[in-house]
Amino acid sequence: MRVLVTGAGGFLGQRLVAALLRDGHAVRALVRQNAPLDPMARTGALETFRADLTAAQDLSPAFEGMDVLVHLAAAVTGDERLMYAATVEATEHLLASMARSNCRRIVLAGTFAVYDWSGIKSVLDEDSPLETDSGLDLRGAYAMTKYHQERVTRRVAAEFGWDLTVLRPGYIWGRGRADIAVCSVPVGPLHVVIGPATRLPLTHVENCADLFAKAATDPRAIGKTFNVVDGPGEKIWTYVGDHLRLSGEGGFRVPISYTLTSAVIKVLYAAGLNRRERLPNLLVPRRFEARLKPLIFSNRRVCEQLGWQPPLAYADCMRLTYSKNSAAKQRLAQ
Repeated sequence: MRVLVTGAGGFLGQRLVAALLRDGHAVRALVRQNAPLDPMARTGALETFRADLTAAQDLSPAFEGMDVLVHLAAAVTGDERLMYAATVEATEHLLASMARSNCRRIVLAGTFAVYDWSGIKSVLDEDSPLETDSGLDLRGAYAMTKYHQERVTRRVAAEFGWDLTVLRPGYIWGRGRADIAVCSVPVGPLHVVIGPATRLPLTHVENCADLFAKAATDPRAIGKTFNVVDGPGEKIWTYVGDHLRLSGEGGFRVPISYTLTSAVIKVLYAAGLNRRERLPNLLVPRRFEARLKPLIFSNRRVCEQLGWQPPLAYADCMRLTYSKNSAAKQRLAQ
């Protein structure tokens, strides 16, 4: 197949391009003017199309001859206005150009951030409720812009009768992005682990790219929405410990009760902390829940409907992520 990939120079995009090329597909990488591409992906089957998605320009030439669009591009940092322009408005520009082409299939990279974590009791799956408008106001720019990006894409796809697949990854990690700040609070050499028994919705970037490649080329994915996790996930306590050990960072883990921490945060927030202009994510109850709430995660639906299994187990992912570190090699051998 001939696949157009936006965000092809990014963390997931580079691995997706490489996976598609390995499977024998032709790829056109839509990247920013100065964005680098992984050397592994530089083969004769790869084309590049450089453009700024935030500019109101005709991108229909990028779609010429393409069978499917995989849309990964989105802003992950910045203020709300910048992120809205780089995620929602950029998607509107892209889809307007797609409408002028013969490409009729799209795979969108969504996110677990669109779910209403506060309203989910035990299991987060594809049927879980999405965030409410009032909840989005409290969740921050990333959740808000990704929510609206998915809504815009669904609306336009329905309008033009396109084949749409939405993949919602959990926490994508791997070499260069195994930061434990997502699940612990550093205090000097100590790492406070809130809810140590909580499992993380992890998907290693190589596994995630493998599933995106499959969804882009397997007709069984058309019209479906799938959550992307590698399995039930490792416990936060284990993941933080493995990172500290294999990265050589060192330090000590300190377990703290999720229930107690959540109750304290809610009391402080209700008492007036919400009047501050900028609060750390951990001090906003809705963001705290979306980051650390203990829930059950599953990849059952995508495994059953697409016959997909993550190529790499957790131990393999750890090895791939840290093996270039000589100290990590010794620890992995132990």
